[in-house]
Amino acid sequence: MIKKLSKEFKKKYINFVYSNRLIKLLKAFHYEKIIYQELTLNKTDKCLLLAPHPDDETFGCGGMLLKYPENFEVICLTDGRFGGHDDDPDELIETRKQEFSSVMNQLNISSYSMLGIKDRKLIYNYETFKSLNIEEFNYIFIPNYFDQHKDHKAVTNLLQKLLINKKHNNNLKIVFYEVWSALAYPNYFIDLTDTIEKKKELINIYKSQIKYVDFLNGISSLNAYRGMLVDKSYAEFFSIIDIKTFMKF
Repeated sequence: MIKKLSKEFKKKYINFVYSNRLIKLLKAFHYEKIIYQELTLNKTDKCLLLAPHPDDETFGCGGMLLKYPENFEVICLTDGRFGGHDDDPDELIETRKQEFSSVMNQLNISSYSMLGIKDRKLIYNYETFKSLNIEEFNYIFIPNYFDQHKDHKAVTNLLQKLLINKKHNNNLKIVFYEVWSALAYPNYFIDLTDTIEKKKELINIYKSQIKYVDFLNGISSLNAYRGMLVDKSYAEFFSIIDIKTFMKF
């Protein structure tokens, strides 16, 4: 009976602590005052997009990349070897490399690379991750921290460590994008009305992935819903925060 009460008390205590931390974090977002603003970049803005897997950059930020290809460097962090069911891992790695390169060429992204960390092992590979040079960037785009994929969550943890140990722009902004989970408190968007068809074409390049999951319908439906919130046909939503807020996650 004592052990049972102890477990129940522990569970309630953890929930209480988590709830209070979440409330403080949401206050940092000024969630009660959020107004969706259209995100625009200057020609001089330098952006780094970190994609855990080949395809995340397109699903979450395809419209953004179509609009501002000259502003971005795109880095895919893993080799994507487990992005299938019965596929041979080595063959799938090569297929996903080719798909990623094809998409980058279609987007006219001149600066892109793959770190090649083993899929699903991102959190254990800070030694490779720390090779990234983030000093020059004004924005770093990463997946929503609450995305339901461990590699997606890992990017936040690894980037926090990198920001502690490496030089970066004092006014650097972190931009969360959506893939597996919708952002709870987005504050910026871009209009996809004129680019949604091109984004769909880019999604279709990832044939190794869409044969298992209907990403085309899922992502375009998410973009349609987001567009409805800002009186557009389609939109991508983002949460943009400063370093101080980001480090609280």
